[in-house]
Amino acid sequence: MSNQVYSNPQGIIEIEVVGDQTEITVREMGLQIKTLIAQTRHNSQPVLLLDNLKRMGNTTPEARREVARLAKSLDFDRTAMLGQNNIMMRYGTNLMLRAIGKPNIRYFANRDAALLWLGIEPN
Repeated sequence: MSNQVYSNPQGIIEIEVVGDQTEITVREMGLQIKTLIAQTRHNSQPVLLLDNLKRMGNTTPEARREVARLAKSLDFDRTAMLGQNNIMMRYGTNLMLRAIGKPNIRYFANRDAALLWLGIEPN
């Protein structure tokens, strides 16, 4: 299985990151995300992203730089990053988020908590 980017029935742009990531795989997801953001903005809807990292493998330094570049440049209202509840993943992601300097991105280990932060009632 590979990475997936789609708009779910609740209007959230979901990013499913699967397996090892390179600069190229991250850039490809970024292009798909930009397309969905443009469609969402065209429909006058808020742009909410749910970036699911739970099945992500290893990442190259170039991939991490590309993620940071995208996070700074994409036009979104809020992004919830969903990952493992392990200390290294949480620490590394929070460090990256601080470096990016965007207060509208948060890391969660629980999908329901992420949805609530995005303003969506979990099922």
